[in-house]
Amino acid sequence: MKTKQNRFKDGLGDGPPQLGFWLALASPDIAEICSGLGYDWVLIDGEHGAQTLPGIANQLRAVDTVPACSAIVRVPGHDPVTIRQILDLGAQTIMVPMVDTAQQAAAIVKASRYPPAGDRGIGGARAARWGRYPAYVAEANERLCIIAQIETAEALDNLEAIAAVDGINALFVGPADLAASLGLLGPANAAALAQVTGEALARIRATGTPCGILSRDERLVQQYLDGGARFLAVGIDSFTLAKAAGEMARDWHNRINAAGNGTK
Repeated sequence: MKTKQNRFKDGLGDGPPQLGFWLALASPDIAEICSGLGYDWVLIDGEHGAQTLPGIANQLRAVDTVPACSAIVRVPGHDPVTIRQILDLGAQTIMVPMVDTAQQAAAIVKASRYPPAGDRGIGGARAARWGRYPAYVAEANERLCIIAQIETAEALDNLEAIAAVDGINALFVGPADLAASLGLLGPANAAALAQVTGEALARIRATGTPCGILSRDERLVQQYLDGGARFLAVGIDSFTLAKAAGEMARDWHNRINAAGNGTK
């Protein structure tokens, strides 16, 4: 059996932008539901939330049931051991937070690739589907996709150098942490932050590197699409659930109150 092709990586070039959804609640059931709703990719967020390695494996299994949807795993940080463990679980695409320099990016690539291109140890039982992908070790480097997150003022200063690192396949702008780094938190700074993120995406595009971003604001999503973003997350499971459940509760309370609180 041939090692599974990386559909997400293949889609970073030509074709329409890839639409994504963020999984923060660490639930295989939610991963299965959301991956089957028509998104091109879902991101299992290992940086924030109650993620464990077995939990990530179960979410990867859930997404695997939907061939048209790709799984991305955001690793907790730059620790090479954790990166290798998540790759061994079967992740083909990883997103790495807080990549501030080209040196950091190069170290991430080295930890993620098998020799001679890197120093990833030979293992990966689930990644090789317990031996059903006999050529996994030979094919894994080519299938691998690494997304570096641009989330700080330092990363903005080094953006072009990070993009130039061999093995970095895409850059992803993180608006929330970027806002914190630049002192642009809060609604009053929304316009300034939108300008900064738009300019960052334009600079990434100028390097020839695919760029992505997350936003739950429809106007900003359209702005980023117009600006050439190749992959965009447009929702987060926790916020989507809270919004839908809250709206349902308010709707029913309004109906009950309009009917006189259900009393005679």
